[in-house]
Amino acid sequence: MQALKLVVIGPLESGKTTVSNFLADASEIPYNYHPTYGVRILEAEAQGIIVNNKTISKDIEIWDCSGDYKFKTCWPAIRKDLHGVMLIYNAKKQNCLKEMQEFYDYFVTQTKLGPDMCVIFCYDPDRILSELPKSISSTFPKVSHVRCDIEESANKLQADFRLFLSSLMTKMQDYLDQEENTILTDNILFAK
Repeated sequence: MQALKLVVIGPLESGKTTVSNFLADASEIPYNYHPTYGVRILEAEAQGIIVNNKTISKDIEIWDCSGDYKFKTCWPAIRKDLHGVMLIYNAKKQNCLKEMQEFYDYFVTQTKLGPDMCVIFCYDPDRILSELPKSISSTFPKVSHVRCDIEESANKLQADFRLFLSSLMTKMQDYLDQEENTILTDNILFAK
């Protein structure tokens, strides 16, 4: 069975690698900044995900992508066959709206995924925000926008991620069921 491919993208120094490592249960989560070169692929298993009232497990690939535009030539390969997108920005750098819009347009809009196949995480390890920035929330009104902090709210981040996976996988399953019904209906009509 094909793994669920999730692309993690956002501006430079936004915490993508830290969040990706945490969500993939990587053994070591470095908190000091080291830029990602191109992309890192982490493999994990998501267990106990609720999809249409059934509990399932699913292999996932988290594609932790560099936010550096010098790697933009890699974007076509990175977005190929993706299932979902996690946009991550750092609360300290709230002036990233233009970059977030470009990432969203390229990885979500152009692939026809839709806003329900995307989530925005505001990485706020220093807990500097009392509320999420309105500029980002209003620009992406149909995209879930949540604050994440690994130190203080690790369980909430895991729960938000599981909710995203559940929503994403339910949407994918509904699409597959619809396709199957269409094929069955077409075959029945053809047989008559």
